[in-house]
Amino acid sequence: MKRLLIFSLLISVAIGLNAQTSLQQDSAKSRYLEEQKILGKRFSGVFYPNYTKVHQLGEKAFVAKMDSAARGFYTLLRQYKKALPAAYADSQRLEIKLYFDKILAEYPTNHETYSGERPKSYPIIEAKLRDNLPLFNNPELLGNTDLMSFIQSYLSYKIEIELKKTAYNGLYNKRLYAMWHLLPKYINEEHCRIYHQYHLLLDHITSNGFKHTEELYDAFKKHCQDTSYTNKLEQVYRNARNDLKDHQVLEYKQIGNYGLDIHLFKNDKEGNKEKKPVIVFFHGGSWSEGQPSWHFQACRNYAAKGWIACSVEYRIYGSQSTLPFAAVMDARSAIRWLREHANEFGIDTSRIVATGNSAGGHLVLATALATDWNEKSDHLQFSPVPNVLLVNSGVYDLTDEKTAWIRKELKDKNLVKGISPNNLVRKHQPPMLLIHSKADKNVPYESAEKFLSLMQSAGNPVILKSLDEGGHFIFDNPQYTPTVFAWRKEFLNALGYPTNDGE
Repeated sequence: MKRLLIFSLLISVAIGLNAQTSLQQDSAKSRYLEEQKILGKRFSGVFYPNYTKVHQLGEKAFVAKMDSAARGFYTLLRQYKKALPAAYADSQRLEIKLYFDKILAEYPTNHETYSGERPKSYPIIEAKLRDNLPLFNNPELLGNTDLMSFIQSYLSYKIEIELKKTAYNGLYNKRLYAMWHLLPKYINEEHCRIYHQYHLLLDHITSNGFKHTEELYDAFKKHCQDTSYTNKLEQVYRNARNDLKDHQVLEYKQIGNYGLDIHLFKNDKEGNKEKKPVIVFFHGGSWSEGQPSWHFQACRNYAAKGWIACSVEYRIYGSQSTLPFAAVMDARSAIRWLREHANEFGIDTSRIVATGNSAGGHLVLATALATDWNEKSDHLQFSPVPNVLLVNSGVYDLTDEKTAWIRKELKDKNLVKGISPNNLVRKHQPPMLLIHSKADKNVPYESAEKFLSLMQSAGNPVILKSLDEGGHFIFDNPQYTPTVFAWRKEFLNALGYPTNDGE
């Protein structure tokens, strides 16, 4: 009995000590994270405001600067190492390494964008990043957000080399196929490779649509034994196909081996031959991602109100690896195509409204202003200029630092002025409604104000409606969309357009 009491007492003491150790470790972790947060704010406060200048540094100087910053985080971790659980300390060490290695992986692209230099290689960075390659094939790290983020940046750097191969010329989903072929080169462990192939397909379909992806999906299904992956993708494909069933999908343009589509929504009443106004949607996505389906519901709503509504597919960097010049030509081609086929679909060519958000708003402006950018196959007798322009959070200046990536490969950097609205203002433009937030950090409000001033000086009918808050995505945020939609509805009603929801 005495032995049992002593044993019970020892267990109680051990439990108490473990609990005390756990509390101490939790307290140490809290203090560590608080100090790490301060250190992180200090780094961000220097690095990001000087992003362009820092990336203009040569490779050796840039790596030295990042190594110096990383040392501060490692030093902090060493100070707390004995007080933290060993596994947690190890995870923090990996997190710090991957965070700064991600910045290194993004350096070549950023350096070439902001410096204009084209080094043949980046040997210092290549050597440092090579240490992480074994992690790509560790199934235990699947889903680790820091590693996944690093892998994406690393492969985004490598894909630029892959895309130089002639095998990708003329492909619709050029970047998707290039990344698909890169994965086995760096990820040969089966579970890891399937995981990344699944997410590559899913992310592409979500961001850019499922068009011309079936070949890769079929290949994926043949060797994927995880039904959670295949079932999810099957549902995504099923939903995407069903989304096409209630409207016409019409090819408006042929680009080499593939065509571009207009999605046309009508709700004709039997015997109604009256020509209708048309509203044409151009999706946003920084000219790099996006798909027509983002505006299908808005098109349905307009069609139900007696309009013809269209959502336009155009070339984007994330699929065809094209710059906005191609998108501008596509947008102008689409408006021309609608005028050319107006009788076939019952379109009132005096009432064509074009609308877009962000990069889509830029394309709306470009249909009217970028007169030097026309596809050779266009029928130029048809005007690409809409009758009304509605622009939400549009891009007005393509010559600033935020759009430097567009000019990266251009021999003539001034070429971009030909598609930059603030450089294209002239007289005799159609009515325009511009909506922009003063808190927009993606596209400075000042650029919208400048465009307004230039347009007014040229005598054009333009209105700028502004929000004090809301940032860039005022067209998607439920807190601000009622105001945005009300302004659009009021503007169209004042011009004599029929009932609409302003979406």
